[in-house]
Amino acid sequence: MSYIAFIVANGRLLAFGFLLTLFSSFGQTFFISLSGGHIREEFGLTNAEFGLLYSIATLGSATALIWAGRRIDTTDLRRYVAAVCLALAAACVGMATASHAALLVLALFGLRLAGQGLMPHTAFTTMARRFDTGRGTALSLAALGHPTGEALLPTVMVTVLALLGWRSAWAICAGVLLLAVLPVLLWLSRAEPAAPDAALPAGTSPSARPVAVRDWTREEVLRDPRFYMVLPALLAPGFINTGVFFHQIALVESKGWPLSLFAASFALYAGTTIVTSLTVGPLIDRLGAVRLMPFYLLPLAAALLVLSSTADPLAAAGFMALAGITAGISAIIVAAVWAELYGTRHLGAIRSLSVSVTVLATALSPGLFGWLLDRQGSFDGIALGSAAGVLAAAALTVPAVRRRAEAEI
Repeated sequence: MSYIAFIVANGRLLAFGFLLTLFSSFGQTFFISLSGGHIREEFGLTNAEFGLLYSIATLGSATALIWAGRRIDTTDLRRYVAAVCLALAAACVGMATASHAALLVLALFGLRLAGQGLMPHTAFTTMARRFDTGRGTALSLAALGHPTGEALLPTVMVTVLALLGWRSAWAICAGVLLLAVLPVLLWLSRAEPAAPDAALPAGTSPSARPVAVRDWTREEVLRDPRFYMVLPALLAPGFINTGVFFHQIALVESKGWPLSLFAASFALYAGTTIVTSLTVGPLIDRLGAVRLMPFYLLPLAAALLVLSSTADPLAAAGFMALAGITAGISAIIVAAVWAELYGTRHLGAIRSLSVSVTVLATALSPGLFGWLLDRQGSFDGIALGSAAGVLAAAALTVPAVRRRAEAEI
């Protein structure tokens, strides 16, 4: 009931965040890869060549995100979201019309920058900035767009691919953005709640109200030791999950599992992600994101220990369920932590920097895991080493929590 009351009071702004994360799917790997086979066939690319082009586009987008992401701090929100949506639509048009590999890379760059990068960046920065004591709840509701897109859009895209072809499918994506998504986003953002704090989830303690935090610039943040204490913990889930999922064939072969078993367990991953996301939002409102930092990686560490310790088929479900818990917390806690530590005036610049580093980390993990596997490393050993790294990253956040606690006294 507390969620319902919160949604009723702040529905327009929450719908704005949800739609941004939902349609960021157009720039996510799971969506782009659905037309990957058609693209490779038409352009005469091998798997390795297409993967290289995709990596170049992704790394380029991560670099551009540092500049483009900070513009949300100095640009009117409606103008900013219009620019992001138009850029994503242009990238979809680029996919539909690309006649050369260079144009394909440019289109992929646009998809990754505007879709995977700027749309969720806009959603989470806006939620973190507009809500103070209801921040965690707002972030958790906006984040539901990600699993919703993963659940619904692949089936739609596969159907359109079969009926109309891959170029027409991307043209339709552009049309949806221009004719439906953009007008709705502009309407939703034209009037914001005057006081989002007035409608807080039931049970939120007055003591949970945030301590006044001065607004740090990005340059000041880069000189603050807390940034480097917290950053590894925020990078760990994306880095490790990308590495494991990218090399899932090697994983199932080493365990003697059928690929269908591991593929089916993704439903469990998505389910625990959704449940955790809805649960952790109010918890962040009560306790604060910084205080939760040392604990949120523990389920992922447990997941990796399960994966390293047994070849029982149930280990696949155990890994996915536990990893999904940390994944459900991750997107919410990232935005909330930076707001709690450094204020909200320059949140776009600070968050765009951390997101850019995260994208770079996820681009590196498949190569590192593959290098270890090629050097006769076992997946059990990789999982065990990753668990140790996760625990070290969690321990590193403890001094940052103490520094935050001292600031509140």
